[in-house]
Amino acid sequence: MSRHAPTTRREALLHCAFIAAVTIVCAGMLTAAALTPAPAPVLPFVVITCLGFAMAAASELPATLAALRHDTEAVDALLRQLEALPEVEHPLGL
Repeated sequence: MSRHAPTTRREALLHCAFIAAVTIVCAGMLTAAALTPAPAPVLPFVVITCLGFAMAAASELPATLAALRHDTEAVDALLRQLEALPEVEHPLGL
């Protein structure tokens, strides 16, 4: 499980990039193990390891996406508040 949810947009984007990198590395390892003449007893270990790491990384994805979505909602709320403010003239007439 996750030790903490990403707090900033940058952390959340880096976390998404990390999850994508783990998935790509695991897919590459599975492909390499399937295409090379590896011993038969090793293949199940490689498959279980790669799938396990990919699933462990993906288990943290919902919290990361929630952090990104929360950040977007906060910006939208701020923009709505700014649009609701009345227009006033500049005090010096500029």
